[in-house]
Amino acid sequence: MYRTIELMPFGVLRAKGRSKVWQTSLSIPYLGGDFQLVIHGDVNGPSASQRMALTLLTSPSEALRDEIATKVVEFIHACNIVPVEFKVEVATVWSLLTPELIEVHTSHEYAYGEGELGTNAISIGYLTPWTNEQLIQVPFLNGKIGVIYSE
Repeated sequence: MYRTIELMPFGVLRAKGRSKVWQTSLSIPYLGGDFQLVIHGDVNGPSASQRMALTLLTSPSEALRDEIATKVVEFIHACNIVPVEFKVEVATVWSLLTPELIEVHTSHEYAYGEGELGTNAISIGYLTPWTNEQLIQVPFLNGKIGVIYSE
């Protein structure tokens, strides 16, 4: 049995049984398109701080898009993980990133570290054409981009 709540502007969120994990799909065109959204909230839905963090992320920002592109390219080059047939540059990186998952955490902590105390970390995950086994993760921490990582 699923429970649903409508949360504008994110749409209808679903949770199974008494789960605190809420899910839906979410389109963020400036970040590449459609994502699966997972929010680790409470039994009544996402917290006010989670909603605020997600609202900040969904507000179109060319500066944020450019920063993500630059940091993702730096990460990819530093890891030396791209087959030679792919040319990864800031101008082309968005064509190589497939939106997969946005995860809104319960606190400022996430898999690779933590953001400011009292905020909610968000992980933005992208698939790439050279692997379907790991996502490139872009942490969104109180309006800023953290250290890019893969998991």
